[in-house]
Amino acid sequence: MRPEWVERELLDFGVHITNGPMTSDRTLAALFSEAAVMRLLEAEKEAMHAPNLAVAASMFSKRYAYLAVSSSLYLMTLYDGVYQFPPAACAFREDRKIEMDEAACSFVPLEGDRHEWREKVVRELFTECVTPLLDVLNRTSKLSYRILWENVAVRINSLYRSMMREAEEPAVKQRVREDYLYLKQAAGDVFGAQQNPFQHSLNLDDSLLETSNRKTCCMYYKLEKKSESLDYCLVCPLEKKKGTACS
Repeated sequence: MRPEWVERELLDFGVHITNGPMTSDRTLAALFSEAAVMRLLEAEKEAMHAPNLAVAASMFSKRYAYLAVSSSLYLMTLYDGVYQFPPAACAFREDRKIEMDEAACSFVPLEGDRHEWREKVVRELFTECVTPLLDVLNRTSKLSYRILWENVAVRINSLYRSMMREAEEPAVKQRVREDYLYLKQAAGDVFGAQQNPFQHSLNLDDSLLETSNRKTCCMYYKLEKKSESLDYCLVCPLEKKKGTACS
């Protein structure tokens, strides 16, 4: 049984817990198929007025990283718990939020050694729910892995910077710092990759408070119809006027 606060915290990330099995063709499990991802990217491309599938894939990967990765790591670090979801129980909605089937998901609290528990949480999140999706996005849109992984890293940087800024207790600050460093230094196989994909893109300073520019461009500026009032992301590497971080 999950604590009552879990649903409230997940809603803040655009994650909805629902009753009943997923019937959508946008479940994460379905999106491991190139045909299903192609249909989703075509719909995203039209909705966002993106010029091509690569831009649509970049925006989708940023949004998914916020919904699924940020929400999971937030619970892991601040609450020593995680709401685990199998790919078949998670669906990406047309309003750019996700819903999870309550019956197929479970809240997993910290048990035993935290280092071992944390590695298991991160490994299952990435190898089951993140890396396979980035692989199919790469194949269908031809968007480079560097951009896809840095899209995830930008969300992680933002999350841990925010948690560090808001943490008041020294023990919480220490846990935020330790978890961030773990993500930066863990072996590649934890993420289902040959090398740690975040080695160079998780680049906050020692205080975790300093914003730094991306190394790749997410191509947000190419959208004809932008969701933000300014044209470029806060961490955009282009030598142009920066805007606000896009979601």
